[in-house]
Amino acid sequence: MMLYLYVLQNQWLIMTLLAGCILTLILCLTYQALWLPRGTEEKSEEIKVKDFTSFLTWIRSFVPWVIILLVLASLAFTIFEIVENHSIPPNW
Repeated sequence: MMLYLYVLQNQWLIMTLLAGCILTLILCLTYQALWLPRGTEEKSEEIKVKDFTSFLTWIRSFVPWVIILLVLASLAFTIFEIVENHSIPPNW
């Protein structure tokens, strides 16, 4: 059986694969968050947010690096898609 990625014909298959990947990611991140040491809350409360660099330090003190990379990758992909779609006019 071959996997045809024709979106209009097999969109349910692509959506199922994406939902499975998202649920797996959520499961892994939840499992990791359950076993974090309890000192992270106190550490994040000690940092005073004054400017952008202290804000980034505060975010890094309690947000896992996987989430930060995921947000940065999504942001880069969104900017890339907007720039790419801007150069191609619609043909309707």
